[in-house]
Order: sequence, then structure tokens, then C-alpha cells
Amino acid sequence: MSARLAKALVVAALAGTMAGCAALGGARHRPRVLVTLPEEAHLPDGMALDSEGNIILACPNYNEQKFPAILVKIDKEGKLTTWCDKLPVAPTSKRCGPMGIAFGPDGNLYVADLQYFFDKKHASRLLRVNVKDGKPTGVDVVVEGFLLSNAVVWKGNDCYVSETFFDLPDDPNKSGIFRFTLDELKKGGIKLQPHGKDPRLIATFTTAPNPRKDNAGADGLAFGLDGNLYCSLFGDGAIYKIALDDKGNVKSNELFIRDPRCPCGDGMRLDPRTGRIYIADSQNNAIHYFTPPSNKLRTLWENDDDEGADGLLDQPCEPCVRGSELIISNFDGNFPGLKNKSYDKVHTLSVIKLD
Repeated sequence: MSARLAKALVVAALAGTMAGCAALGGARHRPRVLVTLPEEAHLPDGMALDSEGNIILACPNYNEQKFPAILVKIDKEGKLTTWCDKLPVAPTSKRCGPMGIAFGPDGNLYVADLQYFFDKKHASRLLRVNVKDGKPTGVDVVVEGFLLSNAVVWKGNDCYVSETFFDLPDDPNKSGIFRFTLDELKKGGIKLQPHGKDPRLIATFTTAPNPRKDNAGADGLAFGLDGNLYCSLFGDGAIYKIALDDKGNVKSNELFIRDPRCPCGDGMRLDPRTGRIYIADSQNNAIHYFTPPSNKLRTLWENDDDEGADGLLDQPCEPCVRGSELIISNFDGNFPGLKNKSYDKVHTLSVIKLD
């Protein structure tokens, strides 16, 4: 075999391997399957690492509602167990919808319960899963009155929760972020004033017109190593930078990134080793990142519509960094205008080995 023919065969083989896989991203960042989820946990969303490095995964199970929402634990060997299956259901929907989750400084897990898909009358909530010795001991409703509570992130004793919709008739593209102190969450019983009038609302955003005609706003939240809070908008993919003073008050709220490569900003997560902030792009089956103070966006990986059986992204919604691994939840919903065309029976978390 000639050297030229051998080279041609290698190139053809590589092209066949990558065909339909990725428009962007080198082979070293190709996602693989971290874990395949059972039907009882068929819709993965928010993730948090416990004190031992296990993944706690929120599964709202919207696609097949015969399965109640649960939180599962995935250990470092990939073993999956049910962690909490006693989440309090909302009065009207009789369901719970755990999305963003984050451990607070008190060691308890705070959960955004998204009820908007069932009830659009400010039925969404913030829950607290009380934890002792790594195990849940009970769940409390600490905040009521969100329209669509989504991401949860902590800085010190302050908890930030994104509100993806306000559904205001005269300002339908408006969304925002609420801030709660640990002390007031300990007391619980918080009932938000509706229509964006609550004093705990610290920042608002307006989603720009976009081809999907999607006015969903504030979604992913992440603090950078620079101390600023970053927020991604689901509808148009814009990323905002919110500068805070030492008391948590907003000093500025400015557009930081608007890049056509990221038309849909879902969950975000900081890699504390590098300062990178990773963004799940649900529309493009992609993972992007930027490294503050730079606002230059880069794409780590992007692939075409895929069921995800071999680890490719299938409507990624949330990244999570564990050491040198980037773990990604594949929401696999059925939203209009996304590469993902339909819900399928493959349910996975993907993982990318980081540099």
C-alpha cells in the first residue's frame, strides 16, 4: 500500500467517525457517556457536588409524568442511587419540579422547584433539603411566589435565584435575579411580591428578539473568580455581568457577551482551576466558555441532533465541574427551534475530559 493511499484511508476513516458528530470541537473534547439513567430519572437537570465529590442530580421528570421528581446520587465510580424521593409537591400540580440546585453554607441543599410548566400563577418555589451526615432528613418550602425559579447559586451567606419569566403584559421579555440571605431562609415562610415588585429582586434583564421568538430570560448563574455574578438568558443567549459590593448590592449590570455562536444560554458553571465559565447551549447542542475578565466566547464542543447513546450532547442544560471533568446534563426535551427534535428513550449524563 502506498503512503498516499494509507493517508487517504486514515483521513476517510476519521471523517466517517466524526460525520454528523460535531461542527466544532476537537476529538480530545468529544463527550462520552458518564452514566445512563433509568426511566425513573429520565430527565436530568441541575447538579451539585456534595462534600465527598458525589453528584446530586435533580430529575424533574417532565417528559413522563408517571414518574415523580427525584434527586439521585452518582458516586465517583458512576453508581447511581436514589438520594431523595420525598420532595413536597405543589398544591395545584401535585408535582415537584426540581431544576437548579446548590448546597448552602449550612450544608443543606437548596432546590428551585419550577412549577411554570404546570401552573403559571406564581406557584414556583425554593426548597431546602435538610442534610445530616450526607443524607436528607426532610424538605422545607422556604420561598413561595416565583413564576419560574430556575438556577440557584451561593456566595457567602447570600443565595441567588434566577427568575426566567415575569410574564408582564407590558414587558413580556423581562426576567431577573432574586437574592436571599441565609438568615431569612433559615426562618422560611417567605412569600414574594408578584410582578417583579419584591425588594429582593436585585437585577432585571430584557430578552432581545430572536429567531425562536423565545422571550425566556434569566437562566444560568455563576460567580467568576473576579467576584462578579454572570447570568445567561435562555431566549437570546446573551450573558450579563453583575458587579456586587461587599453587602451584595448591585453596583452595575451590563451586557457582557452577545455572540451568534451562543443563541441560547442555559446553565453555567465555574471551573475554579482555570477561571473558565462553561455555558450549556441548549439550542445548538453545544458547550461554550469564557474566562473573565475576557468576554471572548469559545466553543468547546457542538454536535448535531443525536439521541446521546454514545455520549453526544442531547439538549444540554447544565454543566458541572468535578476536578478535570466537565459533566453535562442532557435535558432532551421538546422545545421548538432547537437542534434536538424530539424526546427519546436514551437518558444520559455526558462527560468531557478538560485540559
